[in-house]
Amino acid sequence: MSEENAKYQVYKDTAGEFRFRLRAPNNEIVAVGESYESKEGCMNGVMAVKKNCGAKVQDLTEDGDKLPNPKWEVFEDAAKEFRFRLRAPNGEIVAQSESYETKAGCMHGITAVQDYCDADIEDLTGSQPVIIAEPKVLGGVVTVLELSEPPKTVTKGQMLYLKGKLIKTGELYAGVGVENVKINILERDRSFFNDDLLAQGTTQTDGSFSIGWTAKKLDWWDSSVELYASFEGNEEAQPSKSTVYSVKVK
Repeated sequence: MSEENAKYQVYKDTAGEFRFRLRAPNNEIVAVGESYESKEGCMNGVMAVKKNCGAKVQDLTEDGDKLPNPKWEVFEDAAKEFRFRLRAPNGEIVAQSESYETKAGCMHGITAVQDYCDADIEDLTGSQPVIIAEPKVLGGVVTVLELSEPPKTVTKGQMLYLKGKLIKTGELYAGVGVENVKINILERDRSFFNDDLLAQGTTQTDGSFSIGWTAKKLDWWDSSVELYASFEGNEEAQPSKSTVYSVKVK
């Protein structure tokens, strides 16, 4: 694989701490680091990945001799999905991955990091000041967000219309739709990354919505997209989320 356009991005998170992520040329994040109080510590984390990315792999899902550090570890998380992490010589975890449905996909993820480990570093901290948002005042009306089950399989490039309804609950409002509010369609991330915003739409007078999304593969390691709808809440109503549905994009 070519290292062209692959890069480590150093940035500040919402807590004001420093983190790094490794982006592949297709813009997918293949590994992330821990949080650091200083930029220097974060840069040292990047250098630790660069220095140790050629380490051997220990599969913790199978019996075998314990390898010394540094090493890659492949393991199963609580959801029975596969992840990897890179341990430095001192045993500290310096990078880890998204979850994968298959062990083969997880192994490919390690290979991707190794292929891109000498990528350049992009410092985003100057363009990403820490912003402390004012707390949002939300209303007391409880809502339920319903999303109709989409097709289990769609074709890449196909327009998929995601339909549902946002309604109020309680004795006074049961079944009444929440009108003219924004609904987000997102892909649920199965780890520590942010969920991806796919599309947005607005509810009708009865609380119903129909939001179009052009189907595409979002993860390089598999073809499934975990979709759900979300309402962030407003001065009248509480936020709510729908059921998550898995759609295979072929």
